[in-house]
Amino acid sequence: MPKSARNVFYRILIPAPFVLGIWILVAWLLFHQSVTGFLSLFIAIPAAFIQLAVMGFMLWLRPSIRLSQEFATEDALWYFGTFVVWALGASLGSPWGGLVMVAGFVIGGIGISRIGQRSREEAMNTMSQRAERMREYLGQEPGSRLPNATGPGAGRVIIVDTETEWEEKGPATNPQRKPVEGEVVDERDSDDPDIDEWEARPHSS
Repeated sequence: MPKSARNVFYRILIPAPFVLGIWILVAWLLFHQSVTGFLSLFIAIPAAFIQLAVMGFMLWLRPSIRLSQEFATEDALWYFGTFVVWALGASLGSPWGGLVMVAGFVIGGIGISRIGQRSREEAMNTMSQRAERMREYLGQEPGSRLPNATGPGAGRVIIVDTETEWEEKGPATNPQRKPVEGEVVDERDSDDPDIDEWEARPHSS
């Protein structure tokens, strides 16, 4: 997508659900004004608003979109397709208007599924890239497993009380850096008998 189109798409993610909900109400006032149509507003407006809001929130949560506004064409098609079909259904009379809005709901549901799938794929790719960079840093072959933790306390989960201000001097495995001194304040039960979980608090300097 062109940069200008991506900027526009990013800016309308928040107002679009409100615009669609208002348009459904305005369309009923302009074209229908029937009792059945009024009752259907209590279903159509929340459904359209929630679908578009969920799609927009899922897109915003994707790091490539939130940080770089890197929208895929498929994302735009699902988002705007849902918006247009809902808006068109609100403009048509019965029974076609109701059928079109049902189609908009189905399209929105599929769009949410596809956007969620793309977000999961991107998350997995990001994790794989980070793992490869870690392997390169450790001097391992690409695709190999990362080494298991070794040394005293390997596999333990450490929960640090951050209410006390302290400065981390670096990992204890680096002999040139002074480790943070602290004390264990609470032992926790763990489902795994091989893993000890405890809470530590750094000493005040």
